[in-house]
Amino acid sequence: MSEMKSGRVVRVNRFSVPAGARDEFMRLIGRTHDVIRAQPGFIDDMVLEQNSGAETFNLITILQFEGEHVLQPVIAAVAKADAAAGIDRQMLSRRLGVETHVAFYSPVMLPELLPA
Repeated sequence: MSEMKSGRVVRVNRFSVPAGARDEFMRLIGRTHDVIRAQPGFIDDMVLEQNSGAETFNLITILQFEGEHVLQPVIAAVAKADAAAGIDRQMLSRRLGVETHVAFYSPVMLPELLPA
């Protein structure tokens, strides 16, 4: 994201979470979303869960923001809250066995979906 774009941006986080780590990881997600919801430029969020068997839960978090200009302050707010709580996300993810994939998306308007 080296260029600043105008318009909404959506962050999608995918997590593969071992069943035994689910509760602790869900508390972290809840805490994180509480911090993010309080930030200027936050629009909406959603957490989705799919049980992929007895061993692993797949979680997806979707966060929508006003634009790329709010992302760095939001990331900084989460880092500050983590530091205050003594949370090291990388160490926690390794300890829990959580695999993470993060991506940013921009909404696309498909011409065939626009009113005539």
